[in-house]
Amino acid sequence: MSAAAATHRPQGSRAALRQHVRRALGRDRNPLCRSLDRAYSRLMTGLALAVLATFVVAVVAALLVYRAETHTASQVARHRHAVTAVTTGPAVSDGPRTGGTTGHAPARWTYPAGPGSGSIPVQPGTLAGTAVRVGLDDAGLPAIGPKGPEQILSDTTLAGLVTVSVLGFGTEGVFALRRQVLEQRAEAAWERAWEQVEPGWSGRR
Repeated sequence: MSAAAATHRPQGSRAALRQHVRRALGRDRNPLCRSLDRAYSRLMTGLALAVLATFVVAVVAALLVYRAETHTASQVARHRHAVTAVTTGPAVSDGPRTGGTTGHAPARWTYPAGPGSGSIPVQPGTLAGTAVRVGLDDAGLPAIGPKGPEQILSDTTLAGLVTVSVLGFGTEGVFALRRQVLEQRAEAAWERAWEQVEPGWSGRR
């Protein structure tokens, strides 16, 4: 560890955020406070504000996603109509990619737009002649229903986490770069001061 890190960083790490804010605003009356110390305090204060802003933005992003998906689900639900279809053949599994938990079967149904037929999702093992509730769109064709509350909540949580991760990594990267610059400045200042003090301290003139 460099001498600058040994003399400068502990001072910053022990200082409370309130002290950093005071120093960043120029209200620290300590005569030993250097411009480098104030720069470090501004960095720490900025980091605290950036972290707070990150969580605020994440909450806003999550709320926007929740509102948008809730609105979309409501609109989709208005154009979905549940009817009873009757399978005309046995179910066929969707394959190993689904773990054998889903399947489709040919079916017929009646809808105000007229009789219809097609392949509908069913449980594996469903036999021909089984009555199954199916969702149709306005044209009387099978359609995916709106997202449920659990899926909307999952998407909302994911949006918040992604926002925190992206902004958090960006903030940490900027903070690390700026801190490295300050440490280099501190080390250079320490070396210049040592060049002046060392001859007198060691007795070498």
